[in-house]
Amino acid sequence: MTVLFEGAARTLLLLHAVLGFTAVFAGTHHAAHAVLSALGRQQARALQRFAWIAPLAVVAQALCGLAIYPVYRVRVRAADLERSAPAVVQLFDFKEHLSALALVLVIAAALSGRESVESPPARWPVAALSCTGAAFLWTAAIIGLYVTARHPV
Repeated sequence: MTVLFEGAARTLLLLHAVLGFTAVFAGTHHAAHAVLSALGRQQARALQRFAWIAPLAVVAQALCGLAIYPVYRVRVRAADLERSAPAVVQLFDFKEHLSALALVLVIAAALSGRESVESPPARWPVAALSCTGAAFLWTAAIIGLYVTARHPV
């Protein structure tokens, strides 16, 4: 049986990892600048910069993950992990949920951050959104590395 994008699975996996770390670092930078802004420091330029870099990186990484998912589902999960490591399958499912939540949080923080530059009371909620999104990205990245180390595509 042929699986969609099977021939490009390794390349997609590497691209997914690179985009994942780009998303993690961009999300972390946005969170750090959002906290500094909430503390009263001037961070408008940095927030504007990472308000487009972080969501773009997260969306690109998610699209790459969606492209590689059929190969993972058939060649890794169904062929091996469901039988030999069901806990790893559950961990991967948890990672997918965290990633989806992170996507929403990072986009919400980026969009809200544009408004918070002129509204000091709105800065802490933006920092909370951004920090939670960054924490979810870090957790998803670590789980993704563990699952890939366990059984790559």
